[in-house]
Order: sequence, then C-alpha cells, then structure tokens
Amino acid sequence: MAKHRFIAGAVCPECGELDSLKLVIVEQQGLTLESVECVSCGYHAERPEGQASESTDAELIGLFKP
Repeated sequence: MAKHRFIAGAVCPECGELDSLKLVIVEQQGLTLESVECVSCGYHAERPEGQASESTDAELIGLFKP
C-alpha cells in the first residue's frame, strides 16, 4: 500500500508549479521505496536505492493529528 503526502512549499523542477509535488512511499518486501510526483505536469523522480530516510523518534520534530 502506498502512502501519498504533499510537500508544502515545494516547487516542481519541471513545470515550476508551487505546491504540486507529492511524496509517494511504497513498502515492498521489507524495502521502502520513495518517489516524488508532480500532480500538474506528471514529473516523476525516484530516490536512489539505499538513500531512503529512516525517521526515528529522536529526529521527529512534531506530529500532526487531525
């Protein structure tokens, strides 16, 4: 199952649109794959394997609970 999160304040490197990028996180067979997609122009970039960020509680600044 993929998680989709918009990246606030981010500008698409392809079309220059503000607030159109989303982070897509997919967990498959114990691996976490991350990619960025633009909802305006379809730009897509993947994070190179092995560079996925593993957040710990020590790195957590705040948690938003709607």
